Amino acid sequence: MTAPTLLYCVGATKAGTTWLYRYLHDHPDCAMPAVKEAHYWDTFDADRCEKQLVAYRVRLREMRVAKDKANDEGRGWQVENMDRRINEMKALLETLEGDRSNDSAYAAWLMDGRDTAQVIADITPNYATLSDEDLARMRDLSPNTKFLYLVRDPLDRLWSHIRMQARRQRQEHEQYEKKSNNILYRILNRGHETHILERGDYPKIIRKLRRVIPQERLLIQFAEDMFTSEGLAKLCAFLGIKPAKPAVARPANEGPEVVMLDKLRPRALGLLNEHYEWVARNVGPLPQRWQDNLARA
Repeated sequence: MTAPTLLYCVGATKAGTTWLYRYLHDHPDCAMPAVKEAHYWDTFDADRCEKQLVAYRVRLREMRVAKDKANDEGRGWQVENMDRRINEMKALLETLEGDRSNDSAYAAWLMDGRDTAQVIADITPNYATLSDEDLARMRDLSPNTKFLYLVRDPLDRLWSHIRMQARRQRQEHEQYEKKSNNILYRILNRGHETHILERGDYPKIIRKLRRVIPQERLLIQFAEDMFTSEGLAKLCAFLGIKPAKPAVARPANEGPEVVMLDKLRPRALGLLNEHYEWVARNVGPLPQRWQDNLARA
């Protein structure tokens, strides 16, 4: 039996990766881990690993609370689902804490109970920040590894990432809209929150991926196209599966709409102008949303 395709979706952050996870989770030819972002390849550093372990332990406690509540309310189907998620999270914690010298424990975690699927995946956008050497190690874990990098309109992606940051950082007395625009102001004027820009540095990330990953095992796809029948057909052809109708038509985790200040928008577009033009030259014709924003730049 042919080993399943191991898909790494390495981002970009706020470019539809959660929607992709849900699509593949519901697809009959795929078997997805209960944990969307494994954070295996970006936690070899001891401090970073411990930070991730803390976050996962918190999530594990939340899962146990949810399971107890479901049990008390007689929702047996949900108890069973929570048991599966809890067991997978415990296994992932053991994997991150254990011997990681040859990545066999990670491979076993990914494959456990999923070896009859055509596709399994680890969808962790932070992997886009990894070095060439780390990406090569990921590539060589299986002969059937493939890499997907989703690119979303640079301004939309930047603003969505900023809003996510604002939601996470906002104190009770702060206004969400003002917080978001303040973060953008600091990016434009003080060079703060550099990680937000790094996650959407399409030229740097795509050049790196193309250096390391063979052309036939790498797909760069516009996020805007992924929600169309043509875009889904392209993605599924890359993965070797038949297209299926998505259960959710719109991207997830968009959050409430917040208006970007008019005085900041032109400067943000100017900052990103090079990304629009580089992608147009090196990836392909830009979707209409990209073209509209590029014209404004």
